[in-house]
Amino acid sequence: MNAPFMMKLSFYTPSPYNRGSNQAHIRYIATKPEADRGDPEVGDRNYRVEPELDPETAAGHVHYVGTRPGSHGLFGPEDKAPDMRQVEKELGQHEGIVWRFVLSLREDDAQQLGYVDRKSWEEVLRATVPEAAEKMGIYDSNLRWVAAFHEKQGHPHVHLVVWEKEPKRTRGMLSKGERTDVRKAFIKQIFAKERARLGAEKTAIRDMVREVARGDLAEARKLIRDVHEARLEMDALHGGTPGVPPILYSDQRKELARRLDVLTSQMPGKGRIALKYMPENVRQSAKDAADWILRQPGFAHSVERYQQIAREMASHYSLRADALHKAGENAYIDLRDRVAQVILKEAGNINRADRHDKITKARTVRMVWRAAWQAVERERTRIEAQSLMEKRAQDLQKLQRAREVDREIRRSKGR
Repeated sequence: MNAPFMMKLSFYTPSPYNRGSNQAHIRYIATKPEADRGDPEVGDRNYRVEPELDPETAAGHVHYVGTRPGSHGLFGPEDKAPDMRQVEKELGQHEGIVWRFVLSLREDDAQQLGYVDRKSWEEVLRATVPEAAEKMGIYDSNLRWVAAFHEKQGHPHVHLVVWEKEPKRTRGMLSKGERTDVRKAFIKQIFAKERARLGAEKTAIRDMVREVARGDLAEARKLIRDVHEARLEMDALHGGTPGVPPILYSDQRKELARRLDVLTSQMPGKGRIALKYMPENVRQSAKDAADWILRQPGFAHSVERYQQIAREMASHYSLRADALHKAGENAYIDLRDRVAQVILKEAGNINRADRHDKITKARTVRMVWRAAWQAVERERTRIEAQSLMEKRAQDLQKLQRAREVDREIRRSKGR
């Protein structure tokens, strides 16, 4: 862990201004571009996709109609998404205190712990908020809360809003002890899996110490090496856990939607959805869409890193500039085709009747963007692990050759 769990907390006492501020805050966290809206079911046309609004603008204070899954990023204690309009109305009439939390981890820590998507945060908050609220003197029967996960690269975080159904607490500020207890409640659940993993490693280290105590230092070193190699091999086979995808802004969403529309209009109505089996015009549209995605900010750095590693691995066999350039080019083509297949698969899930439905299109655009990012990151981490394994193998060969030379020298001296 490179940084601790961060918890920011503020409170708002009941006043006309604060009620309006709380309503604006709900709209802001629910409709900001990085707010993960989840994936609504295809064919659900009973909701509208909310526009992105900033509470600092006049548009940020208009009344919304987002009442269904996918129209906003709010979630709460139930599986069913909260009615944002109803939440706004309730907070606009609330006579008690409202608490706002921001819960966050660094992205590398979030990746290691598995908190880089909305689902993981939904699960942890549903398990934790009642206990945290109880530390504030708010019991489950009187608890109201909603939250939204923001997929911000480098800083994935959750906005949590808590209030009482029937206002009882009159003090907004938490005492030092209350704040510590609330923080501990979140930490206990968020780090539960990590504690279990560390417990397993502690057991392995204890076993290693026993081997050392018995004088079997070589066996202890082998144990450590085996653990590292097993982790590396898993990453080399499957790739690591992808981090948070780049924010999908409005202009990017429109352009990707346009490209998907072209692609779906070209796709045959039946047959296997595989890039190599598609007509030439379909293959080209899918590849063009993949090229466009890979050029977008956030993707470009990972793509360049992927090509750089491919060139480094090729340099182990040849230092010719044309060979290294070709290795980077081939790596890009391979990555581009993988992303094109992802795009094709998602586009193929849209039937012709749903192709012009705004809800289906919005859902597909989000899924394509996220799936493309996951494909890029898995390939990048996979090739990084392969490169490291290859380097270790070469280092081991050099060490073995050096030992053989040393043995030959000793034998020649002994003659």
